[in-house]
Amino acid sequence: MYVSDYLSHIVKGEVKQLYVSDIGTTSPNTVQQANIDTLISYLNEANLELHKHFGLLQKELVLTDVTNNSLHNVPLDFLYAISAQYDDGTEVSINNERANYVDKVDENVSILFPAPFKILVKGTDVSLKRDDISIVYVAVPATVAKTTDFIDLPQVYNEAIYNYMAYKAHVSVKGDMKEENNTYYLRYQESLRNIRLLGMVNSDNLDSNVKLTDRGFV
Repeated sequence: MYVSDYLSHIVKGEVKQLYVSDIGTTSPNTVQQANIDTLISYLNEANLELHKHFGLLQKELVLTDVTNNSLHNVPLDFLYAISAQYDDGTEVSINNERANYVDKVDENVSILFPAPFKILVKGTDVSLKRDDISIVYVAVPATVAKTTDFIDLPQVYNEAIYNYMAYKAHVSVKGDMKEENNTYYLRYQESLRNIRLLGMVNSDNLDSNVKLTDRGFV
């Protein structure tokens, strides 16, 4: 849906009684444009929360030339890792700091996250000496900025988006978790449960055309 469609809905419903609902029409004034920008920021937050919760956008990052304690960069859209494996499909553990020393060599290979946007490979693949690891990760969705921008998200998530936007709008006015603020947050949580329980999660499949390698990646 276009951003304008999301805003058109919410200003007629969930935030109708709030000042932020005044977004004008084709030529908004300064105040109305500020309200539009505020609602778009809430929309971006809602979209991000859904992607974090359901892992809607997944990409692949390939670490090359991995060695024990080698440090690798991750892309800026990295949220969290789902899986890791060698080229032959053998699983590599995530955040497993335990060691398995054989002849003074730690053979328990795992990927760790010691700092933001950094991956540390711990351990050594002694037997097969595999040195490439493929990581599937959940990625940050694109940020929208204009009412003409498009959010590529199935409408099954609309209720959750509206409830989260309403929660943010009401809490910005009342500044606590009482009354309307809490109501919309609880509705948002219920929307998430319904999506999960009814099997309506529709995540993007791993895009095999989007393969990032850390060699030369900045």
